[in-house]
Amino acid sequence: MNGSADVVIIGGGIVGISAAYFLSEAGVRDIVVLERATVGAGATGRAAGVMLVQSGSDADLSFQLEAVAVHRRFHEELGTDLRATGSLLLWRSAGDAQAARERLGFHADRGIIMEALGPDDLRREFPYLAADDVALGTYTGVDQWATPLATMQRLADAVRGRGVVVREGTRVVDVETDGNRVQRVVTNDGGVAAGSVINAAGAWARDLGELNGVRVAVSPRKRQAFILEPPPGVPSDSAFIMEEADDFYCKTRAEGLIMVCGQPPGETLDDVVEWGYLDDALSRTERRIPAARSMPIVGAWAGIRPVSPDGKPSLGPAPGLEGYYVAGGFGGQGFTQGPLGGRLVAELITTGRPSLDLAPFRPDRAVRSPRPR
Repeated sequence: MNGSADVVIIGGGIVGISAAYFLSEAGVRDIVVLERATVGAGATGRAAGVMLVQSGSDADLSFQLEAVAVHRRFHEELGTDLRATGSLLLWRSAGDAQAARERLGFHADRGIIMEALGPDDLRREFPYLAADDVALGTYTGVDQWATPLATMQRLADAVRGRGVVVREGTRVVDVETDGNRVQRVVTNDGGVAAGSVINAAGAWARDLGELNGVRVAVSPRKRQAFILEPPPGVPSDSAFIMEEADDFYCKTRAEGLIMVCGQPPGETLDDVVEWGYLDDALSRTERRIPAARSMPIVGAWAGIRPVSPDGKPSLGPAPGLEGYYVAGGFGGQGFTQGPLGGRLVAELITTGRPSLDLAPFRPDRAVRSPRPR
């Protein structure tokens, strides 16, 4: 591979492909996306597809709503299978329940109805749940869901239709510079001269940045999902159910009931399923959904999330290296927020004026608050 491009995007996940979508929309003609495997084969394709609106702060809610708005646009323009399925967060302690109630106000200010449900309400609204030990449930009906790989395919087809070159099976080995500015992206089969480079390499973003001394504060962490045959009495398109205190969530999809629980310690780029975590997932699921007991396991997968220390993505130019941009570190919100991240970096490249303030997401920001998940 040889040639040149106005923008070379490294990473064919939802962040990189979305950046290509918005760059091409803005009139950038020569765009190349380089993907080491296949489009969506990394964390994007291993996502559950849930877009959780319930947030812990007004700033987080604002960013999340803007991200979901991008998915709604994809639904309108590309026909992605976006639909509202709702989310139910469960809080067991009185302190957690009170903190959850305090979120009601700023959600209402943004037009989001968040219902506070006591144990009797939960038994009535979600009869398949065992919730006797739950102090409060918070429910929002606007939370969206979409199929990650199907969404990726729609996006990839759209950008190819606009003339974007998407090269799969292409590994980046270097980004050449003149000391001040990017010059060329070197791959395992050649290279391409680049006016600008976007590091959207997901879990590999830190390693890629280190080639040029660019700090990308992400940690590759494994997340695993196990799938049960759909339990009787549970709706086929049920609400997303999460217990933050147990680092657990579940959601029914077409293939069954997806259970996610626990995260292996330490960093890894190995996405092999560790079946030792199945018992934890089963015990938490069966406690909440008794009908899940004895249902057979029908599948499992693992994905590598690019987790940042403070839980915020890195979006913006790399300090000291002109033409190099970072778009990553979305952690468990990559499928939801990735398209917005791609749009913001595209705006930065084409206009220099992104539609949202990127100061909180600067790649060189000081990070002080570690986040375990």
